[in-house]
Amino acid sequence: MSIPQRGDVWLGDFGTPVGHEQGFRRLAVVLSADRMNSSRAGLVIVVPITRSRRGLPSHVELYAEQTGLRETSYAKGEDIKSVSVDRLVHRLGDVPGVIVAPLGAAVRTLLDL
Repeated sequence: MSIPQRGDVWLGDFGTPVGHEQGFRRLAVVLSADRMNSSRAGLVIVVPITRSRRGLPSHVELYAEQTGLRETSYAKGEDIKSVSVDRLVHRLGDVPGVIVAPLGAAVRTLLDL
């Protein structure tokens, strides 16, 4: 498996969800810094993706023509999670830096950083 990079879109297998968390197989954007992604920790920080437009300020629009996704989708900043790289099945595309930056800003707002 290749080393995940910040902004990559991966199909991940997040297992059985509990409560309202995201689970099963779904797309996610890698948000963690590349220095963490290439470390021996074997973890990456991802944000799951949904196709449902809900108009939430924590959702960042991912345009299909910019990302390689089949359709416009939304990164769910409120569902940020740290996962093992073993949960990443395969890489599907990438999100340009001009979209990763607002996603990082949404997560910082949610965490009051």
